[in-house]
Amino acid sequence: MKSQLASLQEQVDNLYSNLNTMRAGGGGSGDGSIPYGTSSERSLSISQQSGAQALSPISRYKPIPRHPSFRGPTSSAFGLNVAKNTLHNMGYQGLADEGIITQDPTPIPSPPPTRPRALPSINLNGARAPDPLRSVNREEMIRLCRVYEEEMGLMYPVLDIEELITHGCNLFDFIDAAVRNGLATSNNNQGINDINSCMLKTVMAISMIIEGCGQSDLAFRLFESVREPADRALHDEFVEVKSLPFLVLVAIYHFHCDEEALAWRIIGQVARMSIELGLHRRDSFFKVVIDERERMAITKLFWSIYVLDRRWSFGTGMPFALQDSDIDPNLPEPDGTVPYLHVMIAYSRIGSKVWRSICSFSPTPSMTINTEELDYLDYQISQWQKTIPPHLQLPTASSPPASSRAIHRLQILLYLRANQMRILIYRPVLHSASAIQEHVRHASTVVEFAKDTIRALTHLNQTTDIYRVQQVCFNYFLISALAVIFLASCHAPVTFSSICRDEFYMALDLVKGFSNKSFVAKRLWKTIKGLKEVAPKLGLCPASNNHLNGTLGADDAHSSAALAMAGLAGHEITGLGAGFDTNGHGSGQGMGTGTVSSPMTGNQMSYEMTHLFEAALGMGVGHNGYGASNGMDGTLGVGGENVGGVGPAFGEGDELFRQLRDLF
Repeated sequence: MKSQLASLQEQVDNLYSNLNTMRAGGGGSGDGSIPYGTSSERSLSISQQSGAQALSPISRYKPIPRHPSFRGPTSSAFGLNVAKNTLHNMGYQGLADEGIITQDPTPIPSPPPTRPRALPSINLNGARAPDPLRSVNREEMIRLCRVYEEEMGLMYPVLDIEELITHGCNLFDFIDAAVRNGLATSNNNQGINDINSCMLKTVMAISMIIEGCGQSDLAFRLFESVREPADRALHDEFVEVKSLPFLVLVAIYHFHCDEEALAWRIIGQVARMSIELGLHRRDSFFKVVIDERERMAITKLFWSIYVLDRRWSFGTGMPFALQDSDIDPNLPEPDGTVPYLHVMIAYSRIGSKVWRSICSFSPTPSMTINTEELDYLDYQISQWQKTIPPHLQLPTASSPPASSRAIHRLQILLYLRANQMRILIYRPVLHSASAIQEHVRHASTVVEFAKDTIRALTHLNQTTDIYRVQQVCFNYFLISALAVIFLASCHAPVTFSSICRDEFYMALDLVKGFSNKSFVAKRLWKTIKGLKEVAPKLGLCPASNNHLNGTLGADDAHSSAALAMAGLAGHEITGLGAGFDTNGHGSGQGMGTGTVSSPMTGNQMSYEMTHLFEAALGMGVGHNGYGASNGMDGTLGVGGENVGGVGPAFGEGDELFRQLRDLF
């Protein structure tokens, strides 16, 4: 107790010192903090307050990058640029690489030409605004820590949440006592930036961001208050073990703010810092960490870094920082007290093999598919699933339900990750109609995995709040599965369209729930936009779709229901324009002529995908139900003229795959 009091007294001295320095300097640091009251009455999070415009990471202004970022083959932002470059080389103009951010109409309005002024960080009397930690009371702090533990801590045990709560309670006790005794006022508690307090504030910010679906003003201010210590930890010449869990929390915060590339960058830096400390080798690990209890904690920390490094590398398509060949095979692993992390280590090792099989320097997929390798990788995933503890296996109809919401979320996550890895394994067979025709069994397999993923997500959304709370995580699985179904249905419509239709519209119902500020929504919109640009250039013209109407029927139940649910009859869609009339049928005026100033919503994206899907099915039927590429049977080209053959709905060979790989 004496040591704790001495530590707290030292913090108070630092607070007064900082306050005197600021008063002498007459300014603030400009960290964007604004005054807040001490009340914390709310239903979910204090951040859910009306009034002032939120400064959440999603809503704040982000300048357009000067250089496009690389995205690898496993990412959701790779295929569109490949397709555009390919078409540009084929002679189609105006399809050059746009980089990450398109300059054309997008789901959100263009940002202002100048960066908005930062909100004041000082009060009228010249003092800085209070630390945002003062906007939360003790009970709310404890609740937010519990939320974090359920949503993230069970998966990635980088800290002891009970110790963090104890620290928070001691901190609140001391601050309250200091205010009562006149040693401090409620407005002079700037500078609570010791490592434990920084972790506490970051944990609270993560919970608020999760509860606010990516938007929380208070979460943003909490994170801004720890940004400087985080930058300092990343730039320190000497690495300290105690800074690693804090930086992992920073990466997790960015991920839940839809900043996956930044999360990947930070976790890669943390991985290199752990290598610098020697945590990847058994001998150096035991030298760095002496205490047995601390050794168990650092073991969980290191392997959490390893799994997150793999996770965000697959999400962005950029390489891992931690290579399996660099990790000591005798390095201790977590015990059974963290079962999710334990099985994810084995999953990530299989992921390394899948990465090597699908990521190459060639931008064009190989024409030869090694089915033996695909089957072996699939077998490894099947064997991995058998090692999952029974309580983390997704329950069947006859088995008892999950013991808690948190366990059910882990069950569905492991189930979806197995499906997702199999989708990545079998994806090469969907590159073209000829590949599907040659490998029908494998194509059917990957389609079934995609359908199963969509059904699982739909059921999850209908029965729990898990999907809504963690959309950033689950939408990765959704758009990948949606791309598989679209790809298979367009390349082999007779074989797959009828058996995929229900799941396709299930996926579109989930798309309707996308926020127009979501990075996932913008990613999907870019793909839809790319498909619409390329479709008429490759012989698919929804604007002249008498053939479409004859094939599907104007009163098709699925499409009519989907369009009715979209609630967009009679509305012109951005980029679609006169290409469709108010009933969704072709008007003969072409695509891409309309403009709408309002943001693209989930309903509108669902509407657009519906017409692309129905148009592709109407135009893409060739011999034996496959999109042919042999120039036979005649089809309608741009403007309705015969171009001498029913090719794949979106062009020859693997052109459609190159468009849809943006969704993987």
